[in-house]
Amino acid sequence: MTTTPDGTGTLGPGTLKIGQTATPIDVSCLLNGARIEPNVTAGDTKTMLCGTTKSAPDEIEWALSGNVDVDAGKSSGLFALSWGKVAGVPVGATVDFEYCPSTAVGTTVTGQLKLHPLGLGADEYGAYLSSDFEFTLIDFDPSTAVTYGDAPPLGDDVDVVADDDRVVAA
Repeated sequence: MTTTPDGTGTLGPGTLKIGQTATPIDVSCLLNGARIEPNVTAGDTKTMLCGTTKSAPDEIEWALSGNVDVDAGKSSGLFALSWGKVAGVPVGATVDFEYCPSTAVGTTVTGQLKLHPLGLGADEYGAYLSSDFEFTLIDFDPSTAVTYGDAPPLGDDVDVVADDDRVVAA
């Protein structure tokens, strides 16, 4: 599917790369689903003696979460990286990532995440080895971490007319 005029689209095809800048691991073909989620905690509110209230700012923690097939058979894969088996990357290391949920939409998020070990196993005999994951994003600022794909111009099915300096769909 291509992106629509309003900038929406579907998950995939897309990319996810995790690891050191010079040698990231492309885990795009292992993903069953992924998303970047904010976890918002409202700031505390207190009432002053005069009756006015003050609120501390909200705190937002960001995470990349989802489900992945576990590449336990590769000594240089995501599973090995998450278990501290890749040289120079201990368990719990902060590594770079680049995530584009849809190449058609084109929006890409980059930054650093804290790598947590993946689980190893499956729910039933014969099922693919898979693991849910949640990697905390480190010093994440969406205003600088996101590069927007910008939706293409409106399609032929919409007439566009000029109205002074504005462009308005008819």
